Amino acid sequence: MVDSFFDEPEERSRVKAEIVVNYFVAWSRIMAKRAERIGYFDFFAGPGRYKTGDKSTPLLILERALASQVLTSRLVTVFNDANPEFTSTLKAEIDALPGVDRLKYRPQVLTGEISDELIEHFEGIKTIPSLSFVDPWGYRGLSLRLIRAIIKDWGCEVVFFFNYNRINMGIANNLVEPHMRALLGEDRLAKLRQEMMSLNPEDRESRVRRALGEALEEMGAPFLIPFRFERRGGRVSHYICFVSKHPLGYGIMKNIMASRGVVDEDGVPLFAYMPKSAGRQLAFERDRPIEALPADLLSRFAGQTLTMKDVYDQHNMGTPFIKPNYKRVLIRMEERAEIKCEPDRESRKANTLADRVLISFPPAASA
Repeated sequence: MVDSFFDEPEERSRVKAEIVVNYFVAWSRIMAKRAERIGYFDFFAGPGRYKTGDKSTPLLILERALASQVLTSRLVTVFNDANPEFTSTLKAEIDALPGVDRLKYRPQVLTGEISDELIEHFEGIKTIPSLSFVDPWGYRGLSLRLIRAIIKDWGCEVVFFFNYNRINMGIANNLVEPHMRALLGEDRLAKLRQEMMSLNPEDRESRVRRALGEALEEMGAPFLIPFRFERRGGRVSHYICFVSKHPLGYGIMKNIMASRGVVDEDGVPLFAYMPKSAGRQLAFERDRPIEALPADLLSRFAGQTLTMKDVYDQHNMGTPFIKPNYKRVLIRMEERAEIKCEPDRESRKANTLADRVLISFPPAASA
């Protein structure tokens, strides 16, 4: 049952909330300098607390806003849920927040399904810079059209819950075909149904992720970061996905998600939460993507001289690597005389590579 979700905050729910709230804090600091009003919209808000008393995302967001003098005068919040008991409870919880009257824009709490009319409303208006959170229990209410409508304007980004387990089962289920078409598109769904019959579970998951990324890129949102939540035993449960049109947002969220999941033996983030493993290093038989990074850098930047920061900014999109991974690899490449750095390693503190250090890559070898 959906209602039972709020009985107690599982660790996975805490991780999800931390990711959303930490990104909101970073995003709002940037956007509040550029806009008179910014927004936070939660389309499946829930009651605000678990039955244990622990706060869920709406109250955590508002507490962060109340701690900022700038946000109290600029933040517009809208919380929606289809369950009237949830919205009634959430209203009471918001009213009880210390200092809530200091918010210039009183939080709005709405009750209703995510309908075509609501989507048409967002399609027809110019939305203020906003971070939206779309966290349905399953997949009803989540659609490409909704995502497109809420991120179409400048400064608008979204984090959404992607229930891979149920979607994987639904792709071939005619009873839920309308929901699958809304989420993946009619042509893409037909293609997926054909392709996935011959794929193993791991490849099926990868193919669905790729299809989602293709659909988002087509609507002008090329920056997608899926964060995977596993069940005990290693099977995927769901993802939360971040979508942005700007590399700055991508970079900020990448670091936030990387800090909340596990890393491999080389320190490369897996962008995944595994029960009882969060924050730990995993060392077991698996692909090691960092081993291919030196050759890729030599090929990509052959004959160029760039700062360390430029190397990172230009290469990291679509990779699992974060800045410390690049620094570690580039320091080793310098030690092997594969690249030259200015200042060189004798002139720098041991095992450091500042963002401003110039990296010179040799020309590509002639055929």
